[in-house]
Amino acid sequence: MRLLLADDNEMNVEFFSEALDQFDLTVARDGQSALDAGLSEPFDMILLDIQMPRLDGNQVCAALRSAGVRVPILALTASAMPDEIIRGREAGFDDYLTKPISPQALRQAIAHHAGRAT
Repeated sequence: MRLLLADDNEMNVEFFSEALDQFDLTVARDGQSALDAGLSEPFDMILLDIQMPRLDGNQVCAALRSAGVRVPILALTASAMPDEIIRGREAGFDDYLTKPISPQALRQAIAHHAGRAT
């Protein structure tokens, strides 16, 4: 399975990369890079941090959805206030995972959303 992970925090990238070492993982370090990768390469799933430089995760998700990207997109965020979750859902996220996220919970969420039609 091919995943795009977008997060600007180096520790998060290392943690998620280790947790997802069984997948073909591409990493983007900011929202614009994530958007560019998501529009130019085929991924089975996209994992986006919400608070990133250049474009935030909600902006990236909404732009990908507007461009016709239909793969599952999961939010990875420390912001779990109800209004933030609503904004994320409106942007097009399929799921909203709150940091800190255990490796097991991350893999379970990916397994849950895997296999959706692209």
